[in-house]
Amino acid sequence: MTIRASDSVRARNLRLRVAHCITAMTRGATLQLTYTRHGSDFCLLDGTRIPPEVALAVVNDTRIHSVDKGLFPGTPQTWRYVEP
Repeated sequence: MTIRASDSVRARNLRLRVAHCITAMTRGATLQLTYTRHGSDFCLLDGTRIPPEVALAVVNDTRIHSVDKGLFPGTPQTWRYVEP
């Protein structure tokens, strides 16, 4: 028998993971998108892997800005925290 987490618990966990990632970025870490043979992969500068749903929420935060143009136009691969 499996017990499933409710939507509110999942949403809270997502918010906590996003907050943890943004806190690391306030201390100078950057969020980077890399491509592997298994697909895209997000990680912080220190090597911490970030799940795609967390990375999506982080890059949509108004305090996070892309700092490069990426390999192709319109596809940034590095994001940094910018003071509001």
